[in-house]
Amino acid sequence: MRTNFKRKILSIDGGGIRGIIPAIVLNYIEERTGKRIATMFDFIAGTSTGGILALGLTKRNSDSSINYEPEYTAAELVNFYRRYGQKIFNEYVPGRADDLVQPKHNPQGKQEVLEELLGKAKVEDALREIFITSYDIEMRTPVFFTSNPNAEEIESFNSRKLCMGVKMIEAAMATSAAPTFFPPFKLEAGYNHHTDEGYYALVDGGVFANNPSSLAMMEAMISYKKKSDKDEELQRTDTLVVSLGTGSLTKKYKYRDAKNWGQIKWALPLLNVVLDGQSESVAYQLQQLMMNKGDNRNYYRFQVPLSSDNGHDLMDNASPCNIDHLEKLGEKLIEHTKKDLDQLCKLLKENEDTELYSN
Repeated sequence: MRTNFKRKILSIDGGGIRGIIPAIVLNYIEERTGKRIATMFDFIAGTSTGGILALGLTKRNSDSSINYEPEYTAAELVNFYRRYGQKIFNEYVPGRADDLVQPKHNPQGKQEVLEELLGKAKVEDALREIFITSYDIEMRTPVFFTSNPNAEEIESFNSRKLCMGVKMIEAAMATSAAPTFFPPFKLEAGYNHHTDEGYYALVDGGVFANNPSSLAMMEAMISYKKKSDKDEELQRTDTLVVSLGTGSLTKKYKYRDAKNWGQIKWALPLLNVVLDGQSESVAYQLQQLMMNKGDNRNYYRFQVPLSSDNGHDLMDNASPCNIDHLEKLGEKLIEHTKKDLDQLCKLLKENEDTELYSN
């Protein structure tokens, strides 16, 4: 089994309350290795709920005498979903005449929960290089939050990259502002990045990158080359990628029904198709590009199918019953992939990198 990877990347999909599934997998990895996720991966990417996990995993423990210790274990982030899921997805009063023309959930609950989780921490202070996705609906361009202290904050026609001065909670609110569920998040432009309007109007990065694995690989390659004294290129064979899904959708949309759908009836199904379709297409691409078996394996994807019965596949079903169901799905995923997970844990334990950011 190969052990000399130059970059170890963790990528976590979006999926709302279903983020408890990858959190459970991460908890297994921490328990099995006896190590913290931030010491075993040197690049962590996430979209939406995956972005929140990435931020939580790399937030410094401000109360610790050890400057490089993460504040939260994966187990604590599992409990985060249990404890706060219903507050995050707090619906407006049902039965109002304008229910279909406003966001489904009030963002105030999510804001309060994320403030408690992330406090005043800044993206630039993350213990590991992180990469969080979002999308600006006014500029019509992807906006990425990065903690790389050497990253150049770009302002190009087709993307923006933000780092210095941005709070973790701002990145979390932006990446999780899923259309129809939450309103866009308004981020005031800082002194070192600007827009014509003076702000960013950001929505969930899942609209273009629900599975950010391929973007994470690209960004890790850019970062590696900039840090290399010899301007060395990072090859994909030198990269380990671990990609965690939040459950693949199995609900069928029958042709006989969909052929007569208009704009309103297509709204939620279309979002589900886009998010799930992008996630699985990227998973397919990496499966073809990387080695997913054998002694030179450098790609792991952990995903579980979701049932649509009783709304188990809904991103915002944070009922105690559904959270219990999702936890069981996470345990089932571990049981069915235990051989691969244990192989990965052995690899990560042998290749732990304790050199965390000191900025």
